[in-house]
Amino acid sequence: MRRSALFLLLMVVPTALLAQNVVRVSSVSGPVEWKPVSAANFTPWQPSIAMVHVGDQVRTGPGGMLTMELADGSYMVVSENSTLTIQEFWSPTVPNLVKLMMGRVRFYIQRLGGKPNPYNVQTPSALIAVRGTIFDVMVDEVNVTEVSCLDGSVAVETIGLPNREVVLEPGSKTQVRFGAPPVMPIALNESFMKNRVIPVIRKDAEEPLLAGKNNPSMDRLIRDNDRRNRTADPLQAPRSTTTTDIQRAKPTLKYPN
Repeated sequence: MRRSALFLLLMVVPTALLAQNVVRVSSVSGPVEWKPVSAANFTPWQPSIAMVHVGDQVRTGPGGMLTMELADGSYMVVSENSTLTIQEFWSPTVPNLVKLMMGRVRFYIQRLGGKPNPYNVQTPSALIAVRGTIFDVMVDEVNVTEVSCLDGSVAVETIGLPNREVVLEPGSKTQVRFGAPPVMPIALNESFMKNRVIPVIRKDAEEPLLAGKNNPSMDRLIRDNDRRNRTADPLQAPRSTTTTDIQRAKPTLKYPN
């Protein structure tokens, strides 16, 4: 009796491990390519391909979409123009689900015992720890990662900066760049602030240059900046923003279009 039970256990365990080693492909539309871990190049997706394994890569083209399911019922929807690698998501020490190199993927993580499965998602610049059930990960052409949380919560950190974590709640998102911690979460309908640029501009362009002077003085530049930034102030008093106190001046900032 014990031998029979042991035999059945040995038969079941490999099957369970096999189920954890693969991801089932449930739907494919548009241009999709696949590169097995043992292959050197991508090949067009074939209807006969029902599973992808650890180390395999998938790539969607313009208008392409791919849905992949895990054994626990979790699944991910890969959008067009995306490239990712299946990772060792069943490992107890490194439960990395996928590494998204480019594009956008929406993850739907199943809950077991009231808690979401402890998967991680990697990008070239970020590590995302799954604490919620639905979230988006997007990577652009310069490896900037944007993570959006739709349900539950998601912890985000920068690769190489493990002590600077941002936790996203539903309806919020963050952005990650190489070498910098994740930015403060903002609402999904808001835009991340663009890099501010201070262009080099001739500040005395409205008046001819004085003879023998090729550049305006620092005092002239500061006062001119102050006037250009504070033209709408109706007050005319010492507390007015149009005061001649140059210590209250601020530089002219312009943002890229």
